[in-house]
Amino acid sequence: MSDLQKPPSTDCEHMLARVHEFLDHELDTASSDEIRAHLAACEPCLDQFDVEQAVRSLVNRCCGGDKAPSALRTKVLGQLAAAQATAHAQQA
Repeated sequence: MSDLQKPPSTDCEHMLARVHEFLDHELDTASSDEIRAHLAACEPCLDQFDVEQAVRSLVNRCCGGDKAPSALRTKVLGQLAAAQATAHAQQA
């Protein structure tokens, strides 16, 4: 079985699950450094990262000037607030 055919390792799954947070600069420095190191050492993940980055760039070029309707923004912010309240309640 070649490297490209092997099922992803736990490290790869973890990295790929966080790739959008990494691209959005939403991770702390230690997590970002961990992902950078993994990408430097893992060609299949680097290839997947490059695809994600290219898709993001294409969407930004095609839709970058579009703004979400204010009702959608309000709805999303409300759902985020509810999710945060639920998370805080579960931690207590």
